[in-house]
Amino acid sequence: MWTRIRCTAISLFKRYWFLVGLGFAIGLAWAIPDVGKTNGVLQAQYTIRWGAVILIFLLSGLGIEVRELFHTFLQWRLHLVVQIISFIIMPLTMYTVTYIFMSANAPMDNMMYKGWIIALSTSTTVSSNAIMTRNAGGNDGAALFNAAVGNIMGVFISPALIELFENDTTLFPPGTERGDPNYLSILKTMGLTVLLPLVAGQAIRYFFPKQTTYLAAKLRFPIINSLALIVLVWSVFCDGVASNAFVNMKTVDILAILFVDMFMYLFGCGLCLFVARLPWPRRYIREPIWVRKWRFSKKDAVAIMYCGSTKAASMGIVLINVLYNKSSYDVVGVLSLPSLLYHISQLFLGNFQVGFLKKWVKEGERELTEADGPHDTSYESRMTLPRFTKGQVIIDEIKEIKSHPQVAPTA
Repeated sequence: MWTRIRCTAISLFKRYWFLVGLGFAIGLAWAIPDVGKTNGVLQAQYTIRWGAVILIFLLSGLGIEVRELFHTFLQWRLHLVVQIISFIIMPLTMYTVTYIFMSANAPMDNMMYKGWIIALSTSTTVSSNAIMTRNAGGNDGAALFNAAVGNIMGVFISPALIELFENDTTLFPPGTERGDPNYLSILKTMGLTVLLPLVAGQAIRYFFPKQTTYLAAKLRFPIINSLALIVLVWSVFCDGVASNAFVNMKTVDILAILFVDMFMYLFGCGLCLFVARLPWPRRYIREPIWVRKWRFSKKDAVAIMYCGSTKAASMGIVLINVLYNKSSYDVVGVLSLPSLLYHISQLFLGNFQVGFLKKWVKEGERELTEADGPHDTSYESRMTLPRFTKGQVIIDEIKEIKSHPQVAPTA
């Protein structure tokens, strides 16, 4: 009995160690904030805000398989759908939600609204989306391509989106805390800390593929990447605690951030699957040809869902530090909370969805195998969208935990 409990505990720790580490880092920040704060013992404004960020995106570049990017390059329709949802629909939806809260006179800090908009204006995650896509049996090559392209585009698009939303004086009236509008300075900092390491990592992997693959497996790049993100979050919380940023925040505020973050992630998942699969009432209305031609395969739909709905916490925290570098540390701490809690939400929910999606994809493959004659995988299977209600999938999920699957605790 005790052996079984211990094995289950070890399996759960391996699966969710990132969240445990995150909790430890936040607790450490509350206990000794002077160590990791700006101008503190470690001089975090240089060693962490630059060093950890550069390490995150360098390892991300080293971890993306260049040849897989080329293989999925021609799937332009898939890439276009992902980037439109990621950079247009998700930020605009978050903007609408904040506007509704503002119109209803919700008793919330104005900084929380900005934090939400920054979190949803960032690019997709660098590697966790590809890992979850692979675990669910989806098109991980397409996920890798959109992770790389999305983060490169995010260097230019995300600051522009945030500046555009901040120009709305109704939502953010004059006198409220605003980011530094110096776009050239933003691009310079983002280019040096995000774009350059990402491209450098890709170049190293392209010219030295065997050596890079060996080191990535030996040194466990995804784990180092996650540890660097934990250190970055720890430093942000050190600043927040040292400046009493969280003293005035109530439990209800944090719960509100978490609830909205979870809603936005699930909304993004539902939207991506709907657009990718376009369900049609075929029993009552004949399905048009254009619907069948548009519909993506289930594997592609999984990649679209994970890439369109996830957001990079590392990118969000970098943006906040760049845009609000002249603001007080308590502002940076509060603004970072929505990005951090969104990251936690997508890790929990995303890994939970893997079992359902894997079963859905396998059902489609089995139906294709049993069917007579050639079929286009863009409109296979009777079940257009996955169902997240079958008990058998939960049993499969428990089996996945016991079999030590590859997890996605990365930025």
